[in-house]
Amino acid sequence: MKKLALLAVLAAVVGCGKSKSVLDEGVTFGGRGKPHVIGSTEARQAGARSLTEWQRELRKGARQNPAKRFQNLSPDELRARIDRAAERYDFDVVSLELLRPRQLAPKVIVRTSHYLRLARATAGILRAIDPHPRTSDDRTGWLFEGFYFRAEDEHGVPFLIAYNFWRSHGGGGQWARSERLFPFPHG
Repeated sequence: MKKLALLAVLAAVVGCGKSKSVLDEGVTFGGRGKPHVIGSTEARQAGARSLTEWQRELRKGARQNPAKRFQNLSPDELRARIDRAAERYDFDVVSLELLRPRQLAPKVIVRTSHYLRLARATAGILRAIDPHPRTSDDRTGWLFEGFYFRAEDEHGVPFLIAYNFWRSHGGGGQWARSERLFPFPHG
């Protein structure tokens, strides 16, 4: 009887020690309701959709405003900034691709198991890579005509995406597998 009681207590302690991964907390739409948990298949689909949207906006901007110029960092300086961020925030660079709708538009994919740390650092990382002077017009002053940043877990599943495009009307978006992983305020 004592062994059963001890096993029951041990099971309760072990069960209490399990915490839900931030990847499985989910997102709420409009801040209400039960969180929607995003699995790996849905996360991969969101990654593909966001990349397609970003590339479509870059092509549209290249057609609508071909004369607009951006200051573009050199590829070597861009890589150096990304490498410094990778060392500081403990992520690996999976790929760095420089699209050229007209000028440079970096697509960066990184991988880490430090999800919250990277999510909290993403805004600062992007400011360090593509600093933007404070102006009243958010479409001016960017180094690149667009930037795509995707963070994946150790299995290659996206958990955070942030992107922008500035050649035409300007804009961007973000996506995350849970509320705590969004890199910027959202509503």
